[in-house]
Amino acid sequence: MGQKRIDLEEMKAIELDIMREIFHVCHEEGLTCLMAYGTLLGAIRHHGFIPWDDDIDLIMPRDDYERLPEAFAKRSSKPYYNIIWYRDRSSIYPFIKVVDTRTEVVEHYVDERWCRTGVWVDVFPIDGIGQSDKPFDEMAKCTRKYDYLTANIHEGTSALSIIGKRVLKAVMPKEDIYQVAQQMDENARVIPVEGSEEVANLAWGMGPNERIPSSAVNDTCLYSFEGEQFDGPRDYDLCLTRWYGDYMTLPPENERLPHYVDARWL
Repeated sequence: MGQKRIDLEEMKAIELDIMREIFHVCHEEGLTCLMAYGTLLGAIRHHGFIPWDDDIDLIMPRDDYERLPEAFAKRSSKPYYNIIWYRDRSSIYPFIKVVDTRTEVVEHYVDERWCRTGVWVDVFPIDGIGQSDKPFDEMAKCTRKYDYLTANIHEGTSALSIIGKRVLKAVMPKEDIYQVAQQMDENARVIPVEGSEEVANLAWGMGPNERIPSSAVNDTCLYSFEGEQFDGPRDYDLCLTRWYGDYMTLPPENERLPHYVDARWL
């Protein structure tokens, strides 16, 4: 690891600049990209980052998402920002991360052999879904397998959880993490967005409460985030209510925690 640690505020500044670059590329190429999850919640409730949060989440309709790597390579003016994903084995994740390659991040609950990245912004694909919850059930099976494979057996919330991870690692079949990520990605994109009444982030979602109307990713507007303007769903209330329930109520102070990562300059 590099010597100079990146604190929370510095990490936010890097992530904000990565998001700025992603939106620049998307606007130049006519791609739809939207703030989502905690980033959209931060825009609505705090007009910027959730104070204790340390990541940025974006969503893109599948067709635009698939065009992002080529568009980013062509349009980005910052060579130290790279796209990583499982398809070229630069990442184990079944979705795109845009990372600052001048930095290194270790996620403590993830096996370090696979998961050293840079400070990142997550970009999730939005896919079509049918009327049943079957796509979510299938993805939940893949996600459990993925979590077992990537778990760091030296870290956990308790001694019991560490023991549980070690037992599972010992008895689970040895599978290729990239093939599991591929399976998750392929399962997610079975149903096209076009023609679907509802859509969701299946590849890395939370389950059936991911469902949002397809209009939510088509009808967009600008929101203030850290003094700048970025796109998000016009019907933010519907999206945030689906994802979080009573999203305007702050969580208890003991739950206001950043992700468990260690970030440094290389």
